[in-house]
Amino acid sequence: MNSVSSVHNTKIGDKPVLKNEALQTPVTTHTGAAPRTANMQALGLILLSVALGAVGQLVFKAAMSSIGALQLSLDLLLRMATNPLLLLGVAIFGVSTVLWLLALSRAELSFAYPFLSLTYVVVLIGGALLFKEQITLPRILGFVVVVVGLLVVARGEKS
Repeated sequence: MNSVSSVHNTKIGDKPVLKNEALQTPVTTHTGAAPRTANMQALGLILLSVALGAVGQLVFKAAMSSIGALQLSLDLLLRMATNPLLLLGVAIFGVSTVLWLLALSRAELSFAYPFLSLTYVVVLIGGALLFKEQITLPRILGFVVVVVGLLVVARGEKS
């Protein structure tokens, strides 16, 4: 039996598709300018998903600050499972995940994924404002590197 699967081109509607015969899974491919348009159209979903992911992290921090140090015990697990802030954080992450999946269904992963680093920026600022965390020079420099990198990715889609 041949263990090497073959991949061939076919079409679904007007879209070219690669089909892996072993998996019987069509994978839509992008051609021409279509990926750029799709990427930019998905940008709102990407940014909303990223923003909710960062808010979820801040809510998790608030919840864990109210719970205290994490020591695995049945009592602590019950307190965590019934903590409204922690449950809110999980719900926010759930919505963020659904939005992220919608974005990935429209945009290329290599375009969308760098935007996840924006959570660093939001969490840095949120941590300072909400939890009085220190913003040091190395953190600010890291923030600048992240923003410059995202500008490079986003500007590459416009050209």
